[in-house]
Amino acid sequence: MGDLIAITDHNLFDERNKAKQSAKPIVGEFNKSRIHSYGPNSFKLHRLPVPVRGDIVGLVGPRSIGKTTALKILAGELTPNLGRFNDPPLDWLTIRTHLHDKHLRRFLAQVVNHKLKVVFKPQQVPQDYMGLAVWEILRKVDDRKDLRALILCFLDLKTPSVKFHRLDIRAQHRVTLAAALLQDADVYIFDDISSFLDMRQRFMVAQLIRSLKTAKSYVIVVDNDLSVIDYVSDYMYIMYGEPEAYGVFSEQYFDVETGIEFYLRGFDPIEDNLIRGDPLIFERDFFISAPNEKHLEPDPEPLIGRRYSYPHMTTNHLKLKMKVEGGNLHDCQIHLVLGDQGTGKSTFIKLLAGFLPPDGVEPWCPEYLESYKPKEISFIRACTVRAALETRCFHHRFVSDVIEPLQIDRLMGRKLTSLSPGERQRVAITFCLMKDAHVYLIDEPSLDLDSDMRIRVALAIRKHILRIQRAAVVVENDFLMAAYLADKVILVEPSIDTASCLPRDIARPVSGFSVSAGRVNRRPVSDFSVSAGLRPLVNGPSVSGFSVSSPCDRVAGFNLLLEKLNITFRQVPDSSRLTPRVNKAGSMEDKTQKLNGNFYYNLA
Repeated sequence: MGDLIAITDHNLFDERNKAKQSAKPIVGEFNKSRIHSYGPNSFKLHRLPVPVRGDIVGLVGPRSIGKTTALKILAGELTPNLGRFNDPPLDWLTIRTHLHDKHLRRFLAQVVNHKLKVVFKPQQVPQDYMGLAVWEILRKVDDRKDLRALILCFLDLKTPSVKFHRLDIRAQHRVTLAAALLQDADVYIFDDISSFLDMRQRFMVAQLIRSLKTAKSYVIVVDNDLSVIDYVSDYMYIMYGEPEAYGVFSEQYFDVETGIEFYLRGFDPIEDNLIRGDPLIFERDFFISAPNEKHLEPDPEPLIGRRYSYPHMTTNHLKLKMKVEGGNLHDCQIHLVLGDQGTGKSTFIKLLAGFLPPDGVEPWCPEYLESYKPKEISFIRACTVRAALETRCFHHRFVSDVIEPLQIDRLMGRKLTSLSPGERQRVAITFCLMKDAHVYLIDEPSLDLDSDMRIRVALAIRKHILRIQRAAVVVENDFLMAAYLADKVILVEPSIDTASCLPRDIARPVSGFSVSAGRVNRRPVSDFSVSAGLRPLVNGPSVSGFSVSSPCDRVAGFNLLLEKLNITFRQVPDSSRLTPRVNKAGSMEDKTQKLNGNFYYNLA
């Protein structure tokens, strides 16, 4: 196999080199625009995003950099102290005179004086929902009768009478989102919409949020999935700074296509500022095709082109009936597993790892060495990250390809049991990749990671797999990350006799809805009716199980998936970037690609 080949955008690096020489010191430059501080030598927020009436504004940036703090100020839940934590301003008049934009001053004045009704969906689930039944929560906020049936389908709850605290975190997140979407308000603020949602649910929520857009409404969205931000937003602000130290909003907003491009480049040419130390480039590498069998016959132990087979299997684990079509996993290829939540993607990974025995008289165990990273991460050992890693001697390329991009060096002195969820995820990915194995099985590597780190993880996995010439199977719900990782696609879908009212079909125009000019255009859903305002009634047979396809071509697999989601993606014609960009519903690109049957458009 040849080396990883990348075509570099030299203009980009020329811009960045000039920026490094001319960039101004951030601390001194932004002292006058300080909005909030939590104390001496603690986090400081500079500037605020300006909501745009009649449009949706997205906010993008790393974790722990002040996005939630800014949203709380815009929602009127937090009074900014302008950095004067010992002597905070006592009235909003003083605060407003400090703000840099007249539209922002007017907006905050209306929020503080309760002239605008604000709905704020927080990052964490509200504690005041605990103890209430789901139907009690939704009945209190049921203003949007036109969206009721669709939102109930999105909830996917069989018993709306269940208590909120008895739901798992994924269902709690969906209920919190539904409670915000059902309200009629002037200002909608969503903090982290895609966590715990699968790919279908993410774009369904994005469509529902687009339906909130009116000529007089303000909508602000924060999320770590760049494809969701791309789809839902009209404009966006970029945040940069140092996590847990300071955060700065860009001085002006960008149209979403330009903003994401600047964000990936890591350089804001408008303000001549570096967003981060290095660009997050999707390198154009050669996807390695598996050689045919005759090339393997002369040498039974070739490293390049080795394949690992798994047979047809069935399992009935935790009342989940699954039928797996046999297939082959090839060296130098990443096999991406796609499907809705609850369809058994993690079960399939466990079957490949040999942790779950398939049904049948003859037991099957994998004939390859595997390295497995589960979806849920928990460490029992109380040792430090350094102590856990010192058991191995690393190749220098492993350090440059994995440890440094994932910023593991910053965690070396931390104990495993003290890590945050995102830090645990990064360490677990490192532990998985550092093992000697034939097949690397990685379940949802983007979970709990911010948008920056997701791309870093995708780059690290691909570079490592190609360098050591091994195979990988990855489950992922972030489309941007999935599209870069995938060489082959494995689809997990309901069996043929699945009920026609499954949520995955609701998003299709035949039985779902579309967004047009800020309105929801919903056709009657014949197999979904609402009784007593809340309870969904389902007609038709129930789901009998799920089927797992054998690995197929990446473009064909993405096309099949996106056709069911009724979403189209394009690729920006740039020589150095393979960055899939989602098309807005009803746009010219969206209509053209659907007409041609190219839901995932590939330049290659």
